[in-house]
Amino acid sequence: MAPAYATALEESVKKVRSLMGLCRHSLNKEKGQYSDLIEPLANEQTVALMQRAVDAGLLDIHFQPSSKATTLQLRVIAFAVSSMCKLPHMYAPFEKQWENNIKSRISTCNIPKRNVDQLNYAMELYPEVDFKPLFEPTQGISAFYTPQDRDDIIRLYKSLLKYGYISPETTLKTFEGIFDKKKFVKPVVWIKGQRQLAYFIYLAFGKFNKKKLWKKGEKFFRVNGQVPHVDSLTSGYSWLKRAGWLDRFDIKLKTICESFYHVERENHPQKRNDERLIHISKNVFYSNKSRKTKQAVYSALIKGGYISPDTTSAIFMGIFDETKFTRPILWKKSQTSLMYFVYLTFRTDNPFDFWTKCANCFQIQEGKPINRESLRSNFRPLINKGKLGTYDIELKRIADEYNGCTKKKATASDEMATAYIT
Repeated sequence: MAPAYATALEESVKKVRSLMGLCRHSLNKEKGQYSDLIEPLANEQTVALMQRAVDAGLLDIHFQPSSKATTLQLRVIAFAVSSMCKLPHMYAPFEKQWENNIKSRISTCNIPKRNVDQLNYAMELYPEVDFKPLFEPTQGISAFYTPQDRDDIIRLYKSLLKYGYISPETTLKTFEGIFDKKKFVKPVVWIKGQRQLAYFIYLAFGKFNKKKLWKKGEKFFRVNGQVPHVDSLTSGYSWLKRAGWLDRFDIKLKTICESFYHVERENHPQKRNDERLIHISKNVFYSNKSRKTKQAVYSALIKGGYISPDTTSAIFMGIFDETKFTRPILWKKSQTSLMYFVYLTFRTDNPFDFWTKCANCFQIQEGKPINRESLRSNFRPLINKGKLGTYDIELKRIADEYNGCTKKKATASDEMATAYIT
């Protein structure tokens, strides 16, 4: 650039800056007591609402973020003030007001599902505001699409209800709402584990809802009352895929989803005889043994005084079937003997969650649940002392007969289960 042009440009910039300074001075003079706020926020109502944040220590006397205010808390303040003052743009004025004191846009700040102490602190400043839209944004998230008809949806609903995957309080109207945004009432409460929810969402809806599949899962389901985390759903599914368990993680749930899509199981490749099914259920023990074999275990436990004499055969069979489970069985011997029995008898078919199922299906004292962690930790000495074959000969005989009377070679799952305990 020629020197003359450069000088002229420099002078012009100086004059523009001077002119802008005069404009700001004029605006501040007009605003009077609101000189610390930009135009959309410079009014009595906004100042009164923001003063609450000043008094709480989240904003300073110039209505700028204090050192202890988080981006999440600033978003809450902006949401509350904009909602009550009916500002046309919810976050833009505040991002302009605080542009020199915030590192990221408050409008894109993630809302946590847990550890919400900071969030609650800011929300308590504005009790009259409905913060529900802040937690459950619905823009851009449509319902689950499925080509199945209403009869298939009803059949899916009844199966999930029957086998205890969704809350008994879930109505058909609530369930049908996840397939039609206009009919959506409230999320469906899933009462199994979050990984099982991810497994179900993938099997039931993955084929036709690849876009925003997990976002839809977050919106339309709750896990025991809690909002499922998108990243947790994704990682849960990814873990199952890496482990090669997509065809055998929860056989019952897989069968329900296949029935929903009318998948004929005969067309599937046959499972190898040595391939163990992974049935994940926090309630009862998985078993492919005959009723006669299970009945023999029941009779032996009754005869040996291991379980309460008022335990009926029907009650005992309930620990193998969620639909027939009524109550835990009262174990009359020591907790160590119970752990010994469960480990030898049910570990083979339930390699990764037999302690959880033990805590659900048995009691040491009537009316008092068993602590799952105490089962795992208190069983270690039995293994370390090499007493697995001699601790209780009668219980070992019962377990051996249940598992076929032959000593099987340890599989990878057996080794992983033992490592899980030790």
